[in-house]
Amino acid sequence: MSNEKKYYAQINSKNIFVEIDIAPLQEDEYGSRNVQNIEVEKNYYDNWLNYGRNYYIYSNGEIVLNPNYDTEQLIKAKENKYAENNLKAKSARYNQEFTITVQNKECVFDTNEETQRDLLTAFDVCSTGTTYDGWVTNNGVELNLTMEDVVLIFQTFKEKSSVYQLWKTFKTAIDNANTIKQVEAIVINYEV
Repeated sequence: MSNEKKYYAQINSKNIFVEIDIAPLQEDEYGSRNVQNIEVEKNYYDNWLNYGRNYYIYSNGEIVLNPNYDTEQLIKAKENKYAENNLKAKSARYNQEFTITVQNKECVFDTNEETQRDLLTAFDVCSTGTTYDGWVTNNGVELNLTMEDVVLIFQTFKEKSSVYQLWKTFKTAIDNANTIKQVEAIVINYEV
């Protein structure tokens, strides 16, 4: 009797490929014992562990390499890289700080969403012809903002928080990547 391990591709009662394991499937997730166990070589098991569940498919009663595996993996790699690009762009957009001179005072502002909302409120108040009194900058300078001040801050805010061109550059690089290696080589960095 041989002590050599056996490896099985498990097919459930609905004729769906479940996994490759060292033990045969006795009963599937539906409580059925009407399952198949196709004996496979060790390298099938190793590939299953290394490359994941989409590496093989069950076709015409056999376990074969998934002909769409590379395409599926490339799509998944691109989706992950798109998500990374979006997350880093959002972080860069709302985590900038800038210094400008307003009313002959050095003032520090940031680009977070709260500042953006406050600027919109200041714009609404100043558009009525009055000043927005009591604005305190990030470095503690108190200002009574005029419309000209708000416009200056808005323009600088827009300039400092604009990440669209860089985001688009990274997106285009991801779009144009033809291999997983090319996707993984794209380093997304929004630091200036």
